[in-house]
Amino acid sequence: MTTSVRPEMDLPQIVGVSQAIREVLRLVDSAAPSDCCVLIEGESGTGKELMARRLCAKSRRKSQPFIPVNCAGITQSLFESQFFGHVRGAFTGAEQNMLGMLRSADGGTLFLDEVAEIPVNLQPKLLRVIQEQEVMPVGHPIPVKIDTRFIAGTNRNLRESVNRKEFRQDLYYRLNIVRVVVPPLRDRPEDIPTLLDHFTALYAKLYHRGPLTVSSAVRSVLMSYPWPGNVRELAAWVERLYATGLEAEVLVEMLLVEDQPRRDVNPPAQMSLDQVERRAIVQAMDLSDFNQRKAARMLKVHRATLARKLKKHKLA
Repeated sequence: MTTSVRPEMDLPQIVGVSQAIREVLRLVDSAAPSDCCVLIEGESGTGKELMARRLCAKSRRKSQPFIPVNCAGITQSLFESQFFGHVRGAFTGAEQNMLGMLRSADGGTLFLDEVAEIPVNLQPKLLRVIQEQEVMPVGHPIPVKIDTRFIAGTNRNLRESVNRKEFRQDLYYRLNIVRVVVPPLRDRPEDIPTLLDHFTALYAKLYHRGPLTVSSAVRSVLMSYPWPGNVRELAAWVERLYATGLEAEVLVEMLLVEDQPRRDVNPPAQMSLDQVERRAIVQAMDLSDFNQRKAARMLKVHRATLARKLKKHKLA
């Protein structure tokens, strides 16, 4: 009789050369072999789930399930059923047994993404599961033992949430055995060129094209841009290069237009008439999702006029 062996989780590629990201990876790698809870904090788009997957891939549980759970997407009424599972007939609509996420991750790792979104009144139930390593399925009076590692992620400062009584202190201490803070991209601009080259090669392969060249002038602008969406936003910007076929100079100008405060509707006094015209066209094209008919309507010009001016400003 042969037993099937699960393939080991691939080590996720986390790109960066900065001291900040190297220190984060060092902490993640040191915590990976143990079964302790890990709390990963960081803004949206910084790569919290990648860090969680790295923790799993470097642990003894690397060939067991890794179950990511979006806590913000689970309604309060379904929390117990989806987390703990239920038995058939436990409530109206429970037509069959359901393991639930906790038992589905038995032997492996459960990643509680946006853990701060779990309602306060339900947090004690999660705390008990983590402490006792047992689950009480809905409609089943006998606890079921589990063997699960818990990793939590949040885009908030959970300590501040505790101070505001929005998150239970006892659960915070239970999750915060090792705290990993993933820095935003604006705090590690030296990682931007490396990430840019990585995503350029990645999307060239996905779109079956040769890698596009990004000039040093554009790279300089990208390094000074604050990237509110972090690495995810940078990846989307690079993919847009391949998806639209527009020049990097055009897309970086659109990026800067998007970043301007909405109240800044008047162009700077030092801009030439040509620069003002180009800026208006870039903004209209961006707002219309590159639809020339819509953009022409926004600019109140004929479509043929817009097409001519797109060529004039080398935007098409």
